[in-house]
Amino acid sequence: MKALIPAFLFLFSFCFSTAVLAQNQKGEVKGKLWDTAHKEALSYATIAVYTAQDTTLVTFRVSDEKGNFKVPGLALNQPLRIVITMTGFKVYRKEFTLTSGNAALDLGQIEMTQSDNLLSEVIITSEAPPIIVRKDTLEFNANSFKTLPTALLEDLLKKLPGVTVDGSGNIAVNGKAVNKILVDGKEFFGNDPKVASRNLPADMIDKVQVVNDPDALRRDPDLPVNEIPQVINLKLKKGIKQGAFGKVYAGTGTDNRYEGGGILNIFRDTTQLSVLGYSNNLNRPAFGFEDISRIGGFSRSGMNSIMVRSDGGFAVNGISFGGTEEGIQRSSGAGGNFNTLLKGDVKVNLQYFLGGIDADLNQLVNSTQHLPQDTLISRRTRDQDSESRSHRIGGRLDWKIDSVTNLSFSPSVVLARSGSFQDLHTNTFRSFYEPLNTSDNHQVLDNHTTTFSGNFSFDRSSRQKKGRLFNFYGTYHFNDGNQTQDYLVNSSYFGLNPYSETLDQLRDNVVINRAMTTSFSYTEPFSKPLSGVLRANSEYFNDKNYVNTFDQDAEGRDQPVLLPKLSDAVERSGWRNHLTASLKWKIKDLTVQPGVRFTLLDIDNSFQKLKPLPQQYFYAFPSLTANWKSFNLSYNVNVREPSAADLQPVTDQSNPLFVQFGNPKLKPTISNSVNLHFRKFDTKRSINYWAYLSGSFNKDAVTRARTLNQTTGEQTTRPVNTDGNWQLNWNADISKDWKFDGKKQFTLTASVWGNYVKTLILLNELRSYGQSISVTPTLNARVNLNDKFEFSEALSLGSRRSRYQNQAFQDIRFSTRSSKTGVVVRLPKKLVWEATFDYSFNSNTAPGLRKDVSRLNAGVTYLFMKNDRAQLKLSVYDLLDQNVSAYRSIRENFVEDFQTQVLTRYALLTFTYNIRNFGGKVGGTNTFFRF
Repeated sequence: MKALIPAFLFLFSFCFSTAVLAQNQKGEVKGKLWDTAHKEALSYATIAVYTAQDTTLVTFRVSDEKGNFKVPGLALNQPLRIVITMTGFKVYRKEFTLTSGNAALDLGQIEMTQSDNLLSEVIITSEAPPIIVRKDTLEFNANSFKTLPTALLEDLLKKLPGVTVDGSGNIAVNGKAVNKILVDGKEFFGNDPKVASRNLPADMIDKVQVVNDPDALRRDPDLPVNEIPQVINLKLKKGIKQGAFGKVYAGTGTDNRYEGGGILNIFRDTTQLSVLGYSNNLNRPAFGFEDISRIGGFSRSGMNSIMVRSDGGFAVNGISFGGTEEGIQRSSGAGGNFNTLLKGDVKVNLQYFLGGIDADLNQLVNSTQHLPQDTLISRRTRDQDSESRSHRIGGRLDWKIDSVTNLSFSPSVVLARSGSFQDLHTNTFRSFYEPLNTSDNHQVLDNHTTTFSGNFSFDRSSRQKKGRLFNFYGTYHFNDGNQTQDYLVNSSYFGLNPYSETLDQLRDNVVINRAMTTSFSYTEPFSKPLSGVLRANSEYFNDKNYVNTFDQDAEGRDQPVLLPKLSDAVERSGWRNHLTASLKWKIKDLTVQPGVRFTLLDIDNSFQKLKPLPQQYFYAFPSLTANWKSFNLSYNVNVREPSAADLQPVTDQSNPLFVQFGNPKLKPTISNSVNLHFRKFDTKRSINYWAYLSGSFNKDAVTRARTLNQTTGEQTTRPVNTDGNWQLNWNADISKDWKFDGKKQFTLTASVWGNYVKTLILLNELRSYGQSISVTPTLNARVNLNDKFEFSEALSLGSRRSRYQNQAFQDIRFSTRSSKTGVVVRLPKKLVWEATFDYSFNSNTAPGLRKDVSRLNAGVTYLFMKNDRAQLKLSVYDLLDQNVSAYRSIRENFVEDFQTQVLTRYALLTFTYNIRNFGGKVGGTNTFFRF
């Protein structure tokens, strides 16, 4: 930790001193604008400074609410021109030169007179203002912000004042999230902003307009100012009517590494077609998540489920696009997406995708369990070969019936199959040295799943009464799954009476789920500050879980023999009904919505061997939502019944060292949750503040009660209801942007994340609460100098501590450190040099496992063809040949260290061609590939 403190201080000092020096070594001009007609200050006018010789934009500002303005950071001893513009007013111009003896120019009160001419008729074209404020519209002149020839819309947005784009491509204007980008007032490939921001060339754009989202305000007129989504409308130099964009790539490397793929969008007017295909053995997805959801089309047909791994792999709607398994992976897939707009404002989407992964896993797990008198050590090695394949057929229909009525329907079908061959070897010791047991577990798993799902929504607002809104939302989910688990286990137990046993069994588990939900919501405004909200939710479900276990080594039998004790069936069906009534009261900046939620659970549980178990529960709980300026507070109570798998009375002994029992007497869990959220953007200083605090307290939480045979090391678990379990999570973030001359940009972000968890531990006859607290502060910095040099640094310190109420368990504490450094250099003109260095450290790992891991990746890219559309990249992964996948987890009284075989050093040569062909003069001709 001490080693990182100087790095934190140096990084902060560098960014701060650079910003201060850039300001102090320059001059400034200031003044106050006055509306002579209305005898009042003129706010939100544009003050732009140009070089007097060639009218190149230097910088600009906008006058504040009192008409004051200050333009700092101006060069000395250079002729400059200030141009002040405002819609409906005559243009003000003045030339001046600042010197070291007179570095500050005060223009005093500038009287602005109204004009009958349009702004475009009275200003010089070369002096077009970089920003214009028209009532509720903020407009940027794209030509005033210079970008590289290969720049996309996202690169342009990063240069606009008040506009931020994070590493994931999420856009915000003055701290407010952008949820839609339009092109000439129309949607472009759906309503996801990243489709446009990461594909449209910057040189095609004439104006960037920003307005509040009218649909969001229609749905909720009382939205807090900081929560109103923004919409960006792009005015193009030449309207897009047809074209194509995407990329194709292929690469080969050492150790038989390879990658290849392509993603292409073709559009004409309002019809779009997307196709993609890929294959690689690099343990990573073939495309970014944004490519799949935006260009690939998932955002247009709906994303019902998303899985993202910390190392970058992800799956959408059950389809993996690479990197979602552990070990060495080979990923392949293909698919297509069709989108069109029919008459009557009806949008139709159809899609098909196939994804698959073959993975080889080699993993070592060291588990330490602290007991009252002893310490139990378990070492597990796992070798596994697995494969998975998933097909998804889906679609979406959106119909804007009229200006106040919308309807949407999204059906899908997913066909999935997975299988694996696994060898698991386990050795257990007492007090590090005394052997207790050993086990060799060979398993073959095969799983087939078919899922039909969809959702339907309808909403309508009133033309006659503002704020009156009706909404209906419904879903259906039908899932049929069948898993067979064939296992052969040889186990030996030591001690006073040593013995061995063999299990050769087949476990067949059939899971059937049926669920249909409906949700109604009605909002009625009683007066301007007061309205009522009524919500009704109803869900029918039917879950079946059949388990049949067979002995495959029955003496004197040719066929497997059913084991009745290890076979059973559970069927659960019923209704979940919720009715919520609340009042929304708005008083100036404060909006309060107290309510009450009535919950009725009517559940029937039937078993093959036990008596039926009906469960009927009725609850009435309060709820509260409050918004005040930048603060949002919510309180609610949720009820969750136990899963069918936990109710299953059949014992799962596929791993004899860890036997799992069910409990058909489990009660629903009642969770009380509180959330506090704060967000504010300081427009004058370009500082974004964000904080989040949430907590939950659970009654009848499902806890795993464990028993441990300290002679043999065998363990069992059974789910039971317990009280006193709760958790607290918090996160705070502050970020600051410095933008100078449109060429230099500095960003500094400081954040802290933490959580506190209190859980009950049940082990044999012991009951003890364990308390775990984690705190992780992080500092991020980014520097961009004229797009020639980019530097990024992320530093993180982590501290984790677990304490136990019962002194029989040993307290645990460890710390982590991590950093990620990135450098990009674009010199000379056609070469791009880049490198990233990742470092992680864990202060306390199991013997024989690595404490720290370093990984250096480097590459050089050569750009060629017209507009640098082609790229040839030579990259080296893990240049130091030190890469290891290692992490530590703490649960109950366990400390587990995982070390997994991963890819190590290899070199890769990849060719990439970017396809960006748009109709019109801007960007070239209509040929498909342009050279």
